[in-house]
Order: sequence, then structure tokens, then C-alpha cells
Amino acid sequence: MLPNGMRFVLAISLSITVAACGSDGPTAAGRPASLLRVSGDGQSARPGEPLERPLVARLVDASGRPVRRVDVKWSVSAGQVTPQISATDANGEARAVWTLGTDPGPQRATAMAEGLDGVEFVAFVDPNALPDRLPLRAIELATYDGSGQVVHPDIAWPTPGGLDGMPRLAITPYPWGNSRYENPSLFTGRGLDTWDIADGVTNPVAKPSAGYLSDPDILWVAEARELWLFYRRVDSGNEILVSRSPDGLQWSAPQVVVRVPNHQAVSPTVVRRAPNDWFMWTVNAGGAGCTSASTTVEMRRSVDGLTWTLPRTVALTQLGVYPWHIDVEWLPSRQEFWALYNGKLAGSCTTDALYLATSPDGLTWKTYAAPVLRRGAIPELADVVYRATFSYDPQRDVVSLWHSGARYTNGGYEWHAAFERRPRTDLFEAVTRLQAAAAPAPTTPPLTNATAP
Repeated sequence: MLPNGMRFVLAISLSITVAACGSDGPTAAGRPASLLRVSGDGQSARPGEPLERPLVARLVDASGRPVRRVDVKWSVSAGQVTPQISATDANGEARAVWTLGTDPGPQRATAMAEGLDGVEFVAFVDPNALPDRLPLRAIELATYDGSGQVVHPDIAWPTPGGLDGMPRLAITPYPWGNSRYENPSLFTGRGLDTWDIADGVTNPVAKPSAGYLSDPDILWVAEARELWLFYRRVDSGNEILVSRSPDGLQWSAPQVVVRVPNHQAVSPTVVRRAPNDWFMWTVNAGGAGCTSASTTVEMRRSVDGLTWTLPRTVALTQLGVYPWHIDVEWLPSRQEFWALYNGKLAGSCTTDALYLATSPDGLTWKTYAAPVLRRGAIPELADVVYRATFSYDPQRDVVSLWHSGARYTNGGYEWHAAFERRPRTDLFEAVTRLQAAAAPAPTTPPLTNATAP
């Protein structure tokens, strides 16, 4: 027989042991009621390669509380899943890594728990698939002038069944800052960092009748099954023109949709949310161009993309700099507009950083202190960061960005395009840093109205 003191200690020890074992039991929440798809759906990978992110399913009880230590079985229509059985963790989640098969098209994986309906994940075999995070790197484009120097990219994504389903990139050559070659040109994506000239396309797709062209912005109009290409003509004033094409090969005669004094409609960017719901933003630099003391961003509305309202100044300001060239996109999955724009200094054409802003209505914008990108990130963008364009993939929650910029070499500015991909969370972590990094001290001749596109 144990002394009373020892019995008391033993009782405490046993109770702690039972409590610990009980807390690690199958569940304290209730019987499994539902298996839910959490993440990993909608990814792409090359044939025979694993998806970048695991498949995750969550088991919950009738009240939505996680149920742990229950086996989930995985099966796939093609390829291999590892492991084939995984137990739910403390959050009720089970994970598996899926290596796709080699046949093209969609493939399916299913997660099953005993007595419950399974959940399905879909993945796509894509020979050109890219991972969710890709570092910034220069891309090569075969321009009609032979220089490969480009500026002001803009991307359009035809809807499924539109054209060949491949993205289109509008961009202008800009060899050593020569605006005579700054004519909109069209490329087709073979991978988001690989662009070719489609069969039958002759670049440039637009030429000036007088003055020079610049600042293309392209979009797909699904109901008309047409590409619409907006661009700016600079002569004694600014004109915004639009030309349309069903295939990227044959283009309609350009139509003037906006006409203002010079430098008062720079870098048009057009968004079409619905057939009768069009937006256009432009930058107003007054009469001084990029050497102006300040700029404002203006928005116009349209019901058909051809007739536009008078401009309305929007609330978009960035501490220390002024927006110069801008790209805006509407993100239906997030119900907000995003804008990317390079910032110029007062009285100067220097643009050494790219910034992000978000808006629910296109008029009032939330800006962020830190830039998306500063000059010097890669050699090709050593001295200038200029206009960029982007696309958002809501299934993978990633942002693809196409940049333009320049480095000063051989006594002039050499212009290039570059590509990167970031998870959305990474992008916003970068721009919401409390203290923006200081800009590198200028070491090259500044851009002027004569050298800035």
C-alpha cells in the first residue's frame, strides 16, 4: 500500500497522462461531416513534373471544427500522388504532392475520407508552365527595326475560344530613344517570357500619318471577337486612336477617340468591365511633358469604347514623385482595380521606380510607400524603370509582370523588356514595407523630353 503522499502524486501524474493522451485523440470536435478542398486546385505543370504547391483538403465536423488523425485517401486520373494516404493534422488538413502524367489537357485528383463525399482537384499539363515565383529576367523580342530595344508593354488575354487562346503583347521598338521607330507591334506568347511574331503578322501594326506614335494599350473584346489596340499619336497635340482586328493580322483604319493639347493625354490605359462599361485613364502633364513640375491622372468613361466623357481627375498621389506612365487592370475575383505606374521627379523625366495602387472605383486610390521595382534590379534595367503591364491569376493567386526600362551604355539609353512572376502575398509584402528603400544616386544623364518615350 502506498503512503498518502505518494498516492496523491501518482493521481496527479495519471491525470496529466490521460489529459495529454486525450488531447491527442482522434477528435474532440465531433464526428467527421465534410471534406473540403482548401488549396492546390487549378495549377499547371510541365508533362511528368510535380505541381509546385501540394493538394490540401480539410476534414471538419458538422460545426465546421477541424477533425484530426483521420486518414484521407488520394487518387489521380493520371500521374502519381504521394502519399496515397495521409492523416489529417491538428487543423484537420491532409496533404499530398501530385506529379502529373504526360498526356495533354486537364487531369484530376480526388481526396476521399470514409463515409463522406470526395473532393476533386483539377490540374493542367502545359509544356510552357512556369512556377509561381520567377525572378526578374530580361526577355528578347525580334523588333521590325532589328534592334530588339522596346518600351511600353501591354498584354491582352483572349477568352477561351478566342483566336488561338494565346496571349498577345503590344509593345513599341525604341532603339536608343528614337521615336521614329516607336510604332505599335504585336507578339504572341509561346510562354509568358517567350514571344514570337505570329504567322501572317507584319510589324508594326500601326504607322503614323504625321508626327510619331507611342504608348499602346491592347485588350480583347469578347462579344465582337476582336482585339482593340489603343495608342497615342503625338504631333502638335495628343490624339488617342483605336484600331480593331479579329485576328491580329488585318486591322481597321484607326479612329480618333480623344484629342487634347500636347502632353495632356499620355499613356492611355483602357479597361472594359462589361459591353457598356469602359474606363480610360491617362496622365496629364500640362504643356511641359515629362519635365513638368507635376502630373495628374485622369479618368474617362464610355459605353462603347469609342465615345468618351470629359476627363475627371482621380485621387492618385505618390509621396515624392508623380505618376508618368500607367497601366490599370480590373480584377473581377477581387472586385478592385490595380494600377502600376512609374514615378517621375518634379521638373525631371527621371523614373527610377515602379509603384502599385488599388481602388474599388477607379477614382480613389490607395497607394503604397515602397515600390514594386527599383532600377538596378537587373543590368538591362540599370538606370530606368518605365511602364509595366501585368496579369493576375486568381486560381494560383500569382501576379505576372512585364516591365520596360533602360540602361545607359555607349553614350545612350538602351531599352529592354523583362518578366517576373510573384505570389500576390509577396507583392503586397514588398509594397507595404514601412520604409521604402532609398533610390540609388543618379550616375547617368537624366532623361529629357527628347529621350523619354
